[in-house]
Amino acid sequence: MTKILFVEDDQAFFNLCSMELKMKGFDVVHVADGSLAIEKIQLEKPDAVLLDIVLPGMNGLDILQEMKQDDDLKKIKVAMLTNFGMDENVNRAMDLGADEYFMKYNIVLSELPGKIAMLLGAKPDSNVKVTG
Repeated sequence: MTKILFVEDDQAFFNLCSMELKMKGFDVVHVADGSLAIEKIQLEKPDAVLLDIVLPGMNGLDILQEMKQDDDLKKIKVAMLTNFGMDENVNRAMDLGADEYFMKYNIVLSELPGKIAMLLGAKPDSNVKVTG
């Protein structure tokens, strides 16, 4: 089963996204505090990380930077999923190695599993079976 680690402090938003992802065959793991994210990523070894920017403890851009500097974590696909779409944030995230940048207010929840499947190299309408 494809594992997604969702780093998100908004519990309601996480619950909505998680439900959509689970219905399409994803295993979803959650961490709400940025300071715990790297440890959780190392422990869980997810296929992809959905990463908010504004988090308690450590922001998502710093988490992304730390991931991409770690030989064990740098190949994990990362999609930023945030409300902060300023060019500065988008450009920094992409420069740091983010694979995708999604705006929370633009995402159609029912399309999220397909977007993540495509990020992982699977067909967007399939139940994802990709493994890292």
